[in-house]
Amino acid sequence: MKKMLLLGLLAILSACDDGDLQIERVDFDSVALSSCGDEDDPLDTTFFFKIDGDEAFLLELESGLLLNESSTEGTLTSTIGGSSSLVYRLFSDDVSSDYFCSTIPVLEPTVISENTATAGNIAVNTKVTAVSKDVKTYSHTILINGLALTNDQNESITDASTLTYGTFKTSTPTSFKLEVPFSNYESITDFSECESAIVDGSLRLYKIINDEFVSLDIPLSALANEVTMVDEPRTSTLENGEFNYTVLDTIVADEMVCTSSPLSEEMISHNFVSSGGTINVETVAGEPDGAGAITYTHTISLDATVLVLKGNGDDVADVTLTALDNFVLGTYTTVGN
Repeated sequence: MKKMLLLGLLAILSACDDGDLQIERVDFDSVALSSCGDEDDPLDTTFFFKIDGDEAFLLELESGLLLNESSTEGTLTSTIGGSSSLVYRLFSDDVSSDYFCSTIPVLEPTVISENTATAGNIAVNTKVTAVSKDVKTYSHTILINGLALTNDQNESITDASTLTYGTFKTSTPTSFKLEVPFSNYESITDFSECESAIVDGSLRLYKIINDEFVSLDIPLSALANEVTMVDEPRTSTLENGEFNYTVLDTIVADEMVCTSSPLSEEMISHNFVSSGGTINVETVAGEPDGAGAITYTHTISLDATVLVLKGNGDDVADVTLTALDNFVLGTYTTVGN
């Protein structure tokens, strides 16, 4: 970002009859994105700035655009001059973040000139960029196109290209590390199921939340249409990846779950795979309907579950997580006579 970008071009603008000039690009790329970090929840951050010596670009972003979930490009948007604003300032000397973040107003340096963006479209594209055993890290990339900056002589510079304003990162616990593991899936009442068996003799049940899913290859025998006795569930072992917790850097689709083939190389997958534990199934029966059919409800829980966060096979090793106490994964219904 150079002074000649705005100051030099504004000088040229004064010689233009229409007071306007199209330029190829406003260069935000070489300057790091900053914020004051004074929010209790980083997702509430709306003020961002970029400093280059005695210059600064200040963005006030519409609230609600930062979410700890992956987004589809073009769905999280705002307009400059509407709910968001962008300002360029030139100072009398180099400026630091203290100027913008100090609770006591800073008197120096002083503002020499200020140019306000009068138009532009903002998009925030969010995806998972890192996963550990404890947290998922989201990167929120802020893009601007159709930017128009206007000086106090009402002369403007416009840029029709798409500018990368910067990337802001937030984090949230993995589903494994919630106070009650995988409790975020409780609101999904019923499992989905894959049409074809992924593992012989088993049925793959799954639940999807945005960019992650849980899946369980459960033996068909565990879903028998027979009522179980109290405290005597049907059991089977978790040994070789029957339960999976997977986080992707994109929104999950059903076909990504119901396959044994590797996912696209363009996708980054973070896989927590079971290496031990027990599947418990408790079955109750409803009243027969008019045709004599009975609905059986199978409550599926996992006990002493050991998960392994798989490494990439090169410089990142597998990480074995602490065994989980019993937790309910969900219910599945079958119908019989």
